[in-house]
Amino acid sequence: MHDNVTERINSMSEVDIKILGLSATPIKGGNCDTLVKESLKGAKQLEGEIGEVKTEFITLADKKIAMCQNCQWCIENKAPCKVKDDAGKIFDKIIAADGIIFGAPTWGLTISPPLTILWSRVRYYAIFTQLLNNKVTGYLTVGFFGLGFDACLDQMENLMKRMMIPVARGWAVSSTIFSGERPRYLKHGVRDDKRGMLMAKQVGIRVAEVTRMIKYATEHGIVLPDEYKTTVFGGHWERGKEKVYIDGVWRDKESGG
Repeated sequence: MHDNVTERINSMSEVDIKILGLSATPIKGGNCDTLVKESLKGAKQLEGEIGEVKTEFITLADKKIAMCQNCQWCIENKAPCKVKDDAGKIFDKIIAADGIIFGAPTWGLTISPPLTILWSRVRYYAIFTQLLNNKVTGYLTVGFFGLGFDACLDQMENLMKRMMIPVARGWAVSSTIFSGERPRYLKHGVRDDKRGMLMAKQVGIRVAEVTRMIKYATEHGIVLPDEYKTTVFGGHWERGKEKVYIDGVWRDKESGG
């Protein structure tokens, strides 16, 4: 039995995967960015004979992303949001990735605003496409007092899990609270929280592991039949027409045009 399993593993074709690390923080180069980058290092460790692991990091700290105004334009036009800012580019990167590691700081015992603002713009992709379905995801958070981490991580998962597949989570603190001391900033921030950095790396490893499994299965046709696939609201997708952007409006592309 063992020999048969070994033979099957050895005969598997290479599966290259791409993991995106998205740090939803307003502080560029800060603790959240550091934690997500560490997680990507963990994912990269799974690169080897069975396939390449490409990684990409982006932070929301220097991005312009407007909050959804609930104008219903994306619903009425069955097209991406009409607001032209960095949100569309971010979603393009999420769609292009096989797995995503999301990081967001914990503020006020809950998730900080940047990720929820970005995800307020997800409606078109969630309702009219399957582009986000079965993306493997991991979640990270960071804070000063070590409080509210579970609430933050739960909210991140709740934003994504009706489309994506959560497989791991981790956290780190940027103060001495984790060692039972009176809270004061660690000299090197989360880098000095050895346990937190290890958890971040393990999140990356787990995301890469399951991402490769999902992609291998998908490439070999082990997928849910179309009649069982539904939107996040339980309905079936319309087969959308290809769109073109004309005079500020997304319109159906004419055949042959």
